[in-house]
Amino acid sequence: MIQGKPSDILFHFFGMMYKGTYYLPFRFSFSQLIFDFAIPRKRIRCIGTAAFGPLHQILKCVGKLRFNYTIKALQRSTRRIYMDVFQKCLILFGGFLAYFLADGYTYSVGMFYSHLLNKFGMSSASTAVLPGLLYAIPQISGFFLCPLLEEVGYSSGAAWGALLLSFSCMASAFTPNMQLLYLTLGVFTSLGLQLTYSSAIMAVTTIFSDTKIFGLALGLTMCGSGIGSFAFNPFVVWLLDTWTWQGAMIIQSGILLNSLISSACFHYVDAIRFSSRTFSGTNQASMGDEPLRLCQRDSRNTTRFALRNVLRYVLCIPANLRFVSHTVANQSLIDTDPKPCAGFCNPLASSLHRIVLPAIWRNAALVVFILANGLIGAAIVVPWTFIYDHLLVSLGGSDDLDANNASQVAWMPSLIGMGSLFGQLAVGFFTSQFGQKRMCCCLRRVDSSDNRGCFLSKCERLFNLRLFVLTAVWISAVTFLIAFLPVSDFRERASHDKTFFAWPIGQTMFAACLLLGFSFGAVYVLYPQILMDLVGEELWATSLGVLLAVNGVMNLIGTSVSGYIFDRSGSYHGAFIFASCLPLLSAMLIAVQQCSSRSPISAG
Repeated sequence: MIQGKPSDILFHFFGMMYKGTYYLPFRFSFSQLIFDFAIPRKRIRCIGTAAFGPLHQILKCVGKLRFNYTIKALQRSTRRIYMDVFQKCLILFGGFLAYFLADGYTYSVGMFYSHLLNKFGMSSASTAVLPGLLYAIPQISGFFLCPLLEEVGYSSGAAWGALLLSFSCMASAFTPNMQLLYLTLGVFTSLGLQLTYSSAIMAVTTIFSDTKIFGLALGLTMCGSGIGSFAFNPFVVWLLDTWTWQGAMIIQSGILLNSLISSACFHYVDAIRFSSRTFSGTNQASMGDEPLRLCQRDSRNTTRFALRNVLRYVLCIPANLRFVSHTVANQSLIDTDPKPCAGFCNPLASSLHRIVLPAIWRNAALVVFILANGLIGAAIVVPWTFIYDHLLVSLGGSDDLDANNASQVAWMPSLIGMGSLFGQLAVGFFTSQFGQKRMCCCLRRVDSSDNRGCFLSKCERLFNLRLFVLTAVWISAVTFLIAFLPVSDFRERASHDKTFFAWPIGQTMFAACLLLGFSFGAVYVLYPQILMDLVGEELWATSLGVLLAVNGVMNLIGTSVSGYIFDRSGSYHGAFIFASCLPLLSAMLIAVQQCSSRSPISAG
């Protein structure tokens, strides 16, 4: 039996006329009168058509309207979901493009090295400072630029990074001396690189940090580094063969300007972050303020609001100024935040304060690992920077090589980049799979008190650090192989029928560059996980900043010392031997510290 208001009863009444049951029990309540019905369906249809025909048509129209409204709501919801997925895909594409262009440009600077050496006539040590600055300054400047990006927005930071990259590269083509090139290509370009890097990784982290595909999102973003370094090196060699180094710089400045596409992809992130800030501030400031809302409907404010909507898409304007709604434009609301620079100064002061925390510098395992990683960083930049010039010098110079062999030699830095991509994917997958077992062993250590469980847990927790030591030894061995590989024999035995890769020497160099890049990619994947094991999540960001700063300084030292060795010996064999000794020293430091400490993994 059904009871209710007349309107509800009528909806049920006309709905039940089309049910499959022959007799319909029904109770109709109107003016405190109750009528019980048990009537065949045909008679109900007749009664409904005769007594309620017009009302029946009206209710059918209302039902259609409600159905259409529901369909449109579902369509809007589906469209919103698809648009959200599309925006997230754009963010991934923007991060990939940022790393593709930035790292592709960074790791192809070694191709310009010999041309700059001949152009300005300076020593190899002085010229090697230039790529060292490109490696070092982006890592050192992260302390200051990351808090700034949090305040001004990722799209604005990436836009300024793209403009700075393009204009500094353009200006470098017209510099008359090496000292000015240090400023344009070494400092300004490095700042543009860091703005691009940080905006990309921070935007991806903001959107995907709470999702199950966070690791995959980071992996897809970082893949741009290996693919970019693989693609840029042969392209730069072709540019240098076709034009001068100044022309190649100008063309690259136009290519780097495409980083603006990545800044446009990050617009969605800033729209979410700063619009939510604005709306929360609006609700608090305009509660119960009806005259303010009425005044804002004035035509002048409407024009100002329309102009503000246009400026919202000018990416060079900081996002905290672009995403300001018209209800926050009133002066009384602006006065609630009289110090806009506090949003940048406070995070910067906090990050600098955390650097000197005793929990970091009293952690012996952490300090030793930062130093060991810096030594590997000084070794890594030597093959990236000098492998191409090393092969040219060993083969008698570019004038003695035909076009086919010269192009094959130019592929060596690209092979390092491709090997780095494979190393990141393979080692990242391996450590992520092993992390499940490591967590199980850690839980077993808590739940069980047997010595065997404790021993296994300790071994699992040390897995990343031991893998890092093995990788360091591998880097040392492969770099040592490159140093003593008799590349000059190819010049004596070369024939017109065989190319560089057709000879065993070229094939060995091919494999060595791939293996060296694979180990570089393994290092990039391992050091964030090791820092998490050493200090935990609370101090992870601070320890990462210290590690990158030390690594940047060691990058500059590695290129400068290698250039000085070339000036003294006239060959890069000594530079590669120097680079092969540094990872071995790094492995020894970690091994000694682990043997002398009872609790190697300590949070301080």
